[in-house]
Amino acid sequence: MHKSFLLTFEHGPNYQPDKSFHDQPYWENHSRFSDKLFLQGKITMCGPLADASKVFVVALGKNESSLRNLFKDDPFIKYGILTLTHVDEWELHLNPEHVEEE
Repeated sequence: MHKSFLLTFEHGPNYQPDKSFHDQPYWENHSRFSDKLFLQGKITMCGPLADASKVFVVALGKNESSLRNLFKDDPFIKYGILTLTHVDEWELHLNPEHVEEE
């Protein structure tokens, strides 16, 4: 059974602060990588804070090690644009099956 995790990414050594996320090197490859994980059901949400200081990803996995291994192939990680700084197991308590329709 997969658990939910909150992953925190911060700027890596090759992050270019004068550019937006969409203008960072390897953006297209990173975007395709993320979209593929979403379509596979491995991530459910992702995106940077408004000030672009951090990126958060809600991911499903077995444990921290499996998620770190999964994201090692992200071009933003491989090329030092971002660094995966935290992988925290997250107990989500929202369940849409419990909501009655009005």
